[in-house]
Amino acid sequence: MVMPRFVRLNPRFDRQESLDLLQVRESTRFSPSIIVIFIILLTSCIQSEIKSTHPDNTYPLQVPWLLAQKQGLEFFLIPGDFSLNKTISFQSGRVYGMDVTSGAAVAVLLMDVYDDSALNKDFDPKVNKKPLRVLDLCCAPGLKLCMMADLLPVNSLVVGIDSSKSRLSLCKNIIRKYHIDKTTSGLKPSNIIGDQNSSKETTPPHVKIRLFWGDGTTFGDAAQSPCHELIYDSTAAIEDQSTRGKRKRMNKSARAREKRRLLELSCQESISKEEVNTLCKADNGKNTDSTKKAASVDTQNVNCSIESFDRVLVDAECSSDGAVRHIQKRQSSTISKHATWNDSNMDELVNLQRNLIDSGFRLLKSEGIMVYSTCSLSSRQNEEVVNWLLNKYKTAYIIPVSFSKHYPSTGDSSQLQFITEGTIKGTVRFTPTDFDDKSNSSQLCSGVGFFLAKIGKTG
Repeated sequence: MVMPRFVRLNPRFDRQESLDLLQVRESTRFSPSIIVIFIILLTSCIQSEIKSTHPDNTYPLQVPWLLAQKQGLEFFLIPGDFSLNKTISFQSGRVYGMDVTSGAAVAVLLMDVYDDSALNKDFDPKVNKKPLRVLDLCCAPGLKLCMMADLLPVNSLVVGIDSSKSRLSLCKNIIRKYHIDKTTSGLKPSNIIGDQNSSKETTPPHVKIRLFWGDGTTFGDAAQSPCHELIYDSTAAIEDQSTRGKRKRMNKSARAREKRRLLELSCQESISKEEVNTLCKADNGKNTDSTKKAASVDTQNVNCSIESFDRVLVDAECSSDGAVRHIQKRQSSTISKHATWNDSNMDELVNLQRNLIDSGFRLLKSEGIMVYSTCSLSSRQNEEVVNWLLNKYKTAYIIPVSFSKHYPSTGDSSQLQFITEGTIKGTVRFTPTDFDDKSNSSQLCSGVGFFLAKIGKTG
């Protein structure tokens, strides 16, 4: 069985050009811009790579239940055996290779339109224009983090942390491709900080992105882990790109300069409770920047060493039993680079998941929102972990979520049978369907097995 894959359109590129280029392999040495011209002029002559190998199906197939045709939320299904990395559309940064269920977790985190109680609320989180601080607690490889950056208001901050340096290295490459590089990000030159060709200085349309290397269960907890290494900052990366020019590799002085810059930014990000008291006393009650910074810290968390967040995503380490593609890859590989979770070490895994969701809730502001998700179908890793948090904190509560109200059909809910409610009212489960059955196209848009819960925090 070959599992289909999903792509998300980069909202900074022309939609139709991206879809057209998705059907063309990199078979020439022409630049993407020249290929675009050929497509516009000779679109009737282009032989679709997807359609030539899958003539009985209409690919790419648009996902209909996740607010289709909204900026940053357009997902399309493509055949699993299609070489996405060889297409112009992927190489030029026009599409992300990302499962639609992961996109659902980000959408639920940032948008209240999916709340079951929401009535006629706007889908766009940029509407209120208020910058947000968002944490991706298990951020690698970085696709959900990039989606957050695409959806958030200007001047927001996305912080990602992961315990694997190798996976963070991949994460940095993905961020560079989609949010830094002038040729693949889709950002206009006049909107990129430090661009020498800019006719005027403007605020960049993307948010700030920072990556930390460390343990997500202790992130921001000075008592257990006072220091997490900041290894990437998008502002510093853009500044370095401007300084370095066309030179691809960093020399010794550039690496030292980057290290100093990251250390400086890391110090700006961290704050202890002692600093909170000091800042408040120094400002003597005045509404200054220092007071605002102090007020943003949840003082009930005695050991908090970082400003708390408006939104937190905990896409936790799990057994991945709902991700069929991952299982197939694992079975075909003789060497496993990652821990294999099974019945023999399930207690260890569940304890890790509890620590992650606990850490995420600790770092969440009062009145903030957290999403807990896994690609597992196990109740022990999903509902039982969420129930554990609800029982531990009286300030935690479930925000019920629904996707069916946005499905643009005649109201036939049977077409969304793969989306069901979990055993906790208001949580959501995505059940993987039989992808060998191509008679029902809507079923092909279900993605991997997935669970998510939207959790609020009272004041």
